[in-house]
Amino acid sequence: MKKTLPIILVFIFTLACSLVTSPTVPQVDEGYIATTVVLTTEAVLTEVAPPTVPPPPAIQILPTLTDEEAIRQALLTKLGWTAAELEFSMGENTGIVANGTVKKVGDMTGAAWFAGKDSAGNWAIAYIGQGIPYCSEIQAFTFPSDWISHCMDASDNVVER
Repeated sequence: MKKTLPIILVFIFTLACSLVTSPTVPQVDEGYIATTVVLTTEAVLTEVAPPTVPPPPAIQILPTLTDEEAIRQALLTKLGWTAAELEFSMGENTGIVANGTVKKVGDMTGAAWFAGKDSAGNWAIAYIGQGIPYCSEIQAFTFPSDWISHCMDASDNVVER
Protein backbone atom coordinates (compact mmCIF):
# COMPACT_ATOMS: atom_id res chain seq x y z
CA MET A 1 0.00 0.00 0.00
CA LYS A 2 2.95 2.20 0.44
CA LYS A 3 3.55 2.09 -3.28
CA THR A 4 -0.04 2.71 -4.25
CA LEU A 5 -0.53 5.72 -2.04
CA PRO A 6 1.71 8.02 -4.10
CA ILE A 7 0.02 6.85 -7.29
CA ILE A 8 -3.41 7.52 -5.80
CA LEU A 9 -2.31 10.97 -4.68
CA VAL A 10 -1.01 11.81 -8.17
CA PHE A 11 -4.28 10.54 -9.64
CA ILE A 12 -6.36 12.66 -7.21
CA PHE A 13 -4.18 15.71 -7.92
CA THR A 14 -4.53 15.26 -11.69
CA LEU A 15 -8.26 14.76 -11.34
CA ALA A 16 -8.60 17.84 -9.16
CA CYS A 17 -6.59 19.93 -11.61
CA SER A 18 -8.70 18.84 -14.49
CA LEU A 19 -11.93 19.70 -12.68
CA VAL A 20 -10.77 23.19 -11.85
CA THR A 21 -10.62 25.32 -14.95
CA SER A 22 -7.84 27.77 -15.30
CA PRO A 23 -8.88 31.37 -15.58
CA THR A 24 -9.21 32.53 -19.15
CA VAL A 25 -6.93 35.26 -20.36
CA PRO A 26 -9.06 38.21 -21.42
CA GLN A 27 -8.85 39.36 -25.01
CA VAL A 28 -6.48 42.32 -25.30
CA ASP A 29 -7.07 45.13 -27.78
CA GLU A 30 -3.47 46.06 -28.51
CA GLY A 31 -4.50 49.06 -30.68
CA TYR A 32 -6.44 50.52 -27.76
CA ILE A 33 -3.50 50.10 -25.41
CA ALA A 34 -1.08 51.71 -27.87
CA THR A 35 -3.46 54.63 -28.43
CA THR A 36 -3.92 55.09 -24.70
CA VAL A 37 -0.18 55.06 -24.13
CA VAL A 38 0.39 57.62 -26.90
CA LEU A 39 -2.38 59.90 -25.65
CA THR A 40 -1.08 59.66 -22.10
CA THR A 41 2.47 60.41 -23.24
CA GLU A 42 1.32 63.39 -25.32
CA ALA A 43 -0.66 64.73 -22.37
CA VAL A 44 2.39 64.45 -20.13
CA LEU A 45 4.63 66.08 -22.74
CA THR A 46 2.15 68.89 -23.18
CA GLU A 47 2.02 69.49 -19.47
CA VAL A 48 5.80 69.40 -19.08
CA ALA A 49 6.78 71.41 -22.17
CA PRO A 50 6.55 75.19 -21.74
CA PRO A 51 4.25 76.93 -24.17
CA THR A 52 6.04 78.16 -27.24
CA VAL A 53 5.86 81.89 -27.63
CA PRO A 54 6.63 83.23 -31.09
CA PRO A 55 9.49 85.68 -31.16
CA PRO A 56 8.52 89.31 -31.48
CA PRO A 57 8.52 90.59 -35.06
CA ALA A 58 11.80 92.06 -36.16
CA ILE A 59 11.70 95.80 -36.11
CA GLN A 60 13.29 97.18 -39.19
CA ILE A 61 14.93 100.46 -38.44
CA LEU A 62 15.31 102.45 -41.58
CA PRO A 63 18.25 104.80 -41.65
CA THR A 64 17.27 108.43 -41.53
CA LEU A 65 18.26 110.20 -44.72
CA THR A 66 19.80 113.62 -44.59
CA ASP A 67 17.98 116.33 -46.50
CA GLU A 68 20.64 116.14 -49.22
CA GLU A 69 20.24 112.37 -49.61
CA ALA A 70 16.43 112.63 -49.63
CA ILE A 71 16.50 115.38 -52.26
CA ARG A 72 18.98 113.36 -54.34
CA GLN A 73 16.54 110.41 -54.25
CA ALA A 74 13.63 112.68 -55.20
CA LEU A 75 15.62 114.07 -58.15
CA LEU A 76 16.54 110.57 -59.35
CA THR A 77 12.89 109.56 -59.19
CA LYS A 78 11.66 112.69 -60.98
CA LEU A 79 14.34 112.51 -63.71
CA GLY A 80 14.41 108.73 -64.10
CA TRP A 81 18.22 108.70 -64.04
CA THR A 82 20.57 106.32 -62.25
CA ALA A 83 22.73 107.54 -59.38
CA ALA A 84 25.80 107.26 -61.61
CA GLU A 85 24.24 109.70 -64.12
CA LEU A 86 23.36 112.40 -61.59
CA GLU A 87 25.63 115.33 -60.88
CA PHE A 88 23.96 117.28 -58.13
CA SER A 89 24.70 120.20 -55.85
CA MET A 90 22.84 121.76 -52.94
CA GLY A 91 22.31 125.50 -52.88
CA GLU A 92 20.29 126.78 -49.95
CA ASN A 93 18.15 124.76 -47.57
CA THR A 94 15.76 126.28 -45.04
CA GLY A 95 14.61 122.86 -43.78
CA ILE A 96 11.27 123.36 -45.56
CA VAL A 97 12.39 124.44 -49.04
CA ALA A 98 15.69 123.98 -50.83
CA ASN A 99 17.36 124.72 -54.16
CA GLY A 100 20.42 123.71 -56.14
CA THR A 101 21.65 122.58 -59.52
CA VAL A 102 21.58 119.29 -61.37
CA LYS A 103 22.99 117.93 -64.61
CA LYS A 104 23.62 114.61 -66.24
CA VAL A 105 27.23 113.45 -65.97
CA GLY A 106 29.08 114.41 -69.15
CA ASP A 107 26.64 117.17 -70.16
CA MET A 108 27.97 120.70 -70.48
CA THR A 109 24.95 122.44 -68.96
CA GLY A 110 22.52 121.69 -66.23
CA ALA A 111 19.42 123.11 -64.64
CA ALA A 112 18.19 124.61 -61.40
CA TRP A 113 15.95 122.59 -59.11
CA PHE A 114 13.59 123.67 -56.37
CA ALA A 115 12.22 121.30 -53.74
CA GLY A 116 9.92 121.53 -50.74
CA LYS A 117 8.65 119.27 -48.02
CA ASP A 118 5.16 117.90 -48.62
CA SER A 119 2.50 117.49 -45.91
CA ALA A 120 4.02 114.11 -44.93
CA GLY A 121 7.46 115.69 -44.41
CA ASN A 122 9.00 114.16 -47.52
CA TRP A 123 11.02 116.17 -50.02
CA ALA A 124 9.24 116.75 -53.33
CA ILE A 125 10.74 118.31 -56.42
CA ALA A 126 8.62 121.27 -57.51
CA TYR A 127 10.62 122.40 -60.53
CA ILE A 128 13.69 121.44 -62.59
CA GLY A 129 14.67 123.66 -65.49
CA GLN A 130 16.44 126.70 -66.91
CA GLY A 131 13.45 128.96 -67.45
CA ILE A 132 10.68 130.49 -65.41
CA PRO A 133 8.54 127.88 -63.63
CA TYR A 134 4.79 127.80 -63.90
CA CYS A 135 3.07 129.22 -60.83
CA SER A 136 1.10 125.96 -60.50
CA GLU A 137 4.38 124.01 -60.12
CA ILE A 138 5.66 126.07 -57.20
CA GLN A 139 2.47 127.24 -55.48
CA ALA A 140 2.44 124.33 -52.99
CA PHE A 141 5.66 125.66 -51.40
CA THR A 142 6.66 129.03 -50.00
CA PHE A 143 9.87 129.61 -51.94
CA PRO A 144 11.51 132.92 -51.08
CA SER A 145 11.00 135.54 -53.79
CA ASP A 146 14.75 136.08 -54.06
CA TRP A 147 14.99 132.42 -55.18
CA ILE A 148 12.07 132.61 -57.63
CA SER A 149 11.00 136.18 -58.34
CA HIS A 150 8.56 135.39 -61.17
CA CYS A 151 6.41 132.53 -62.38
CA MET A 152 4.17 131.95 -65.40
CA ASP A 153 0.41 131.66 -65.14
CA ALA A 154 -1.74 129.25 -67.16
CA SER A 155 -1.86 131.74 -70.07
CA ASP A 156 1.98 131.93 -70.17
CA ASN A 157 1.98 135.45 -68.72
CA VAL A 158 4.92 136.25 -66.45
CA VAL A 159 3.72 137.06 -62.94
CA GLU A 160 5.83 138.77 -60.30
CA ARG A 161 5.71 136.91 -56.99
